Amino acid sequence: MPRASEPLTNNRGEDEIYVRNASELKSIAAGVRENSRIVVRSDVGDLIGALNDGAIIKVEGSAGKYAADGMTSGEVIVNGDADEGAGSAMCGGTLVIKGNAKNRLGQLLKGGTIVVGGNVAHHVASFMIAGTIVIGGNAGRELGGSMIGGAIYIKGSYDTMGKNLRQGELTEEDTLFLKELFSKYQLALDTNAFKRITPFSSTLV
Repeated sequence: MPRASEPLTNNRGEDEIYVRNASELKSIAAGVRENSRIVVRSDVGDLIGALNDGAIIKVEGSAGKYAADGMTSGEVIVNGDADEGAGSAMCGGTLVIKGNAKNRLGQLLKGGTIVVGGNVAHHVASFMIAGTIVIGGNAGRELGGSMIGGAIYIKGSYDTMGKNLRQGELTEEDTLFLKELFSKYQLALDTNAFKRITPFSSTLV
């Protein structure tokens, strides 16, 4: 077993770094570029993977606030829950939260994909411009408030939805996309009962 923060190089030429006891630490792996793999073997503090630019970052516990804030590419995978603001202002990449997420998930989302296996709280996708948010459970108030682009897929219910939004059924393309996503990240979800939410101003494909 490697020591904490000891880098290794795997057979793909990627650096692998293991971090432990990080529950009180902030901004771990902020601004990391491609060809790096970072595994946090505990809970982690705020801003894990902020401004990630191609690295693969895995958290074996839960994450603090603003996980993957401003990420442009790569992956941040959280096995537990995430606090407020996860995926804020992302421009690309994939954020996977296998548990639940709190308020303002994906606010100002500009691109990329956010997947939550469980429930989300209030004001998810506020001012969302582009990208995709997938919710395997329920959502709170003002889902998609002031959203102007992108798509939300939700399996459960929501308290209220933002104005200028419409709910529709999945297309075959949507179903295939979700199935591939759930398989890749080993999520115990199926596509039954999922709905697609988009702004009236956008075009359904």
